[in-house]
Amino acid sequence: MIHFTVGPITKPTSLLGALRHFGVSSTLRRRIKHNGCCTINGLSASTKDFVHEGDTVIVNLMETNPFVPQPIAIGIAYEDEYLMVIDKPAGLLMHPTTKERTGTLANAVAYYYEQTGQHCSYHPMHRLDRNTSGLCMVAKEPQIQYAFAKQDLEYKRLYLAVCEGFFPAATATIRSPIGRCPDSIITRRVMAGGKSAWSDFTRLAANCEYSLLEIVLHTGRTHQIRVHSSYLGHPLAGDDLYGGSCRLIHRQALHAYCVQFIHPVTGKHIIVNSPLPADMHSLVNRAGWDYIYSFLY
Repeated sequence: MIHFTVGPITKPTSLLGALRHFGVSSTLRRRIKHNGCCTINGLSASTKDFVHEGDTVIVNLMETNPFVPQPIAIGIAYEDEYLMVIDKPAGLLMHPTTKERTGTLANAVAYYYEQTGQHCSYHPMHRLDRNTSGLCMVAKEPQIQYAFAKQDLEYKRLYLAVCEGFFPAATATIRSPIGRCPDSIITRRVMAGGKSAWSDFTRLAANCEYSLLEIVLHTGRTHQIRVHSSYLGHPLAGDDLYGGSCRLIHRQALHAYCVQFIHPVTGKHIIVNSPLPADMHSLVNRAGWDYIYSFLY
């Protein structure tokens, strides 16, 4: 469902024009024109009807959810009628694959929608690897995802990671392109001709055994943090795909702990945080770095 209040207008504007002004993509506008159910101030309307400042527009375009609903526990860190931020546990895929059609975050969200009576679709704003934990944002409507692609909404993703060894720099900016290894469909590496990839690293604490890093992503390449960490000679603890050891933790020690953005509808600045899961917190606690929480949360 799309709903909004028409703002100031200086010339005659149709409902279809108002939808464009609201940020609805041309593809979705075409679907609404042919299959949408529209109202203006509660009265049935067509996309050709004119709107006026202060009018309330509601468009219903039933979304077909292709994912099988499954009662999988997920944490909702933030939710409104347009989007939600989910705290994904490690071990959960974002989407079904050809081999795994169920047991994913998409199936869990489909069940959540069903239980809460929401007729919404599943549009992840970014993806987390199966064994990366933490926050991922899901748009409930396609025009919200479109708005993030078209507007400067200061969308920022911050991660906490534990890498192996003493990370030598207080800060590091990595702009090294990433591509798929020729002999693998999974593994990536820094390589000439790869896609541009930009990560900012900040060392929060370190000892001779491992370091705690805060990482800000400016691009979203597959395995980006894992590849850049390995490229620097400090693979993530537990990330045996990229040279890390599973001695301290049995999955890559990577957690998406903070999401920040300007809401595309309300204009409010939203900050959502997620505490470290138990396996990563035990490493922080073991090193005596709990004091860092006071600076992060």
